[in-house]
Amino acid sequence: MKKDILALAALACLLAALPAARADAASGGCASREAHILAKIAAAKQQGNDMALAGLETALKETRRWCRDDSLRGEAELRVQEKRAEVAEQELELKEARAAGKADKIAKRERKLREAQEELREAIAERDALLQK
Repeated sequence: MKKDILALAALACLLAALPAARADAASGGCASREAHILAKIAAAKQQGNDMALAGLETALKETRRWCRDDSLRGEAELRVQEKRAEVAEQELELKEARAAGKADKIAKRERKLREAQEELREAIAERDALLQK
């Protein structure tokens, strides 16, 4: 029972780390993704984490099978477009909050707009890094 709980906790940690790992690896292309997964595999072997190791080996196999730099570029361009739409939406909501004149809502919308703009800058940087390859 205790071993099952530890295995589930390890799997939860691995799943929580995957979005950040995907973002790091996406900016470097498929070779970078593969290298990142290989490093995680080495760490899982060293720690004796068989559950994480099995998942990582599957991820490596799927990456080798399906990852193509041109598809990553398309995904990156799509993320930029989505972030631009989000910035436009936040700008509109800020305009509406200013029209209503409520200071607390204005501050909240300004913060949300800054966050959306930062996400857009990050998406553009990732896309540009892929385009240079």
